[in-house]
Amino acid sequence: KLILIASTPILLWISREPIAAMWRWFSDRNAVEVSMHGLGIWGPVVLFILFVLQVFIAFIPGQALMVASGFLYGFWGGFLLSWLSLVAGGEVAYVLARNYGRPFAERWIAPVVLERWNKAAAGQGIAFFAISLVMPLVPNDAMCYVAGLGTISRIRFSIANLLGRGLACIITSAAGAFGGNLSWQGWAIFVALFVIIGLLWQLVKNKSFH
Repeated sequence: KLILIASTPILLWISREPIAAMWRWFSDRNAVEVSMHGLGIWGPVVLFILFVLQVFIAFIPGQALMVASGFLYGFWGGFLLSWLSLVAGGEVAYVLARNYGRPFAERWIAPVVLERWNKAAAGQGIAFFAISLVMPLVPNDAMCYVAGLGTISRIRFSIANLLGRGLACIITSAAGAFGGNLSWQGWAIFVALFVIIGLLWQLVKNKSFH
């Protein structure tokens, strides 16, 4: 274990150029779109795999991929692709954290993040985890590990996972599919959604209901 820890900086240094190139690709929506178009029918398969992987690999920006999916495959295509894949990734993270415990979770999520959100999630239920998977300032993917380490049941987490990821994918897929063509009424709905989500988050955090 000590050898692995000591060798990690060396491996990262050796791999710095391909990692930097990959990061630039993920950060460039146009590059992602061109690549997916070039893959043809395999594009959705690759995106599905990337969505699942981003639950485990922090530098893959899930939100950028969600917006790109909406742009590439339209609202419904982008929504279904991102929703199903993110739900699958979240379920896998939950099961692995539940079965292998905190040492496994800390391989993917910083211990300080786990500790902070474990405390926040103590005694919480479906509403808390559903909203935490939407809130932009919450480490969404980390909450799947937090749920696996906590007391929420598999069924209750799955409901929260479906609801939270679904709402997040609706918002991002709409942004990708409609973009600058969205009417002021559409933007008003977006703003109202975020306000409502923010208010619900405050209520849930205070354990007004769960």
